[in-house]
Amino acid sequence: MAASSRRFPLRSSLSARRVLRNLVAFALLYGAGLAAVWGFSLLGVSTLVAFPVFVLGVLIASLETDSGLWGAALGVAYLLSYDFLFTAPLFTLKVLSRTDVAALVIFLVVSLIMGVITHRMSRQVQAAERTACALGRLNRLSVGLLESSTPQAACSFAQEFLTRVLRRPVTITLGEPPVAGSAAARDCYERRSPTGYGEPGWRDATEKYLPLGMKGRLYGVVAIDCSSGDVDSGSLSLVNAVVAQTLVAVERNELAESEPDGAGVPAAIAAPSNDKSAAEPIRPAALS
Repeated sequence: MAASSRRFPLRSSLSARRVLRNLVAFALLYGAGLAAVWGFSLLGVSTLVAFPVFVLGVLIASLETDSGLWGAALGVAYLLSYDFLFTAPLFTLKVLSRTDVAALVIFLVVSLIMGVITHRMSRQVQAAERTACALGRLNRLSVGLLESSTPQAACSFAQEFLTRVLRRPVTITLGEPPVAGSAAARDCYERRSPTGYGEPGWRDATEKYLPLGMKGRLYGVVAIDCSSGDVDSGSLSLVNAVVAQTLVAVERNELAESEPDGAGVPAAIAAPSNDKSAAEPIRPAALS
């Protein structure tokens, strides 16, 4: 219950921030559009020139807000305000006529379509940027794991990497979890399957536990803090990719620790010879 009470205020605060940000963007673009119409009227330019400005405002609203509906709503606000403030007779809505109703419907549909398409393109660009960023992070992870010299060092580097990327505490434990520790962690280790938050039978758990193993061998447990909400599928795929690379580094480092110095290295490399004749090149026999 305590974990749930912490999650809901966090989600509500994030939602309130998004709504406030959308409202601020809407108000700024609405004011800029009406200011453009007013400026055109002062210059003696036909106020119909402001309609491309309205379209631009709809596009910006769709890009800067969480939904294309904000762009459509801004388009309707533009049209009604233009009709009320800048079309004679002033301060009278003429939208009740057939022509104005048709214009309003067309402008609403066009604004909605443009808003949805623009917002979808923006989301795709953001997704591509996130993918590129994730690939760069995975490259740094590979370098860090390659430079690790012990299994503990590899797990520690992977743990710091996941904590930084997921923005939530992540703990990687080698070996069997202690008896006095979490029951979910021990269950994960014994069953070799995910337990904890979001899994059946662990309603009150605040951490998700994943087995750390490969090729039928279990090395330990990965614990992900879920007090701020569950891990989405994309983040879970990233965790699995990081765990796979970490296990390769752990196996390599364990093999290096188990071998004596110089074992498995060719003699010519492990112990260079002092015999000068060995360094002389072999000359072909003279042809008779």
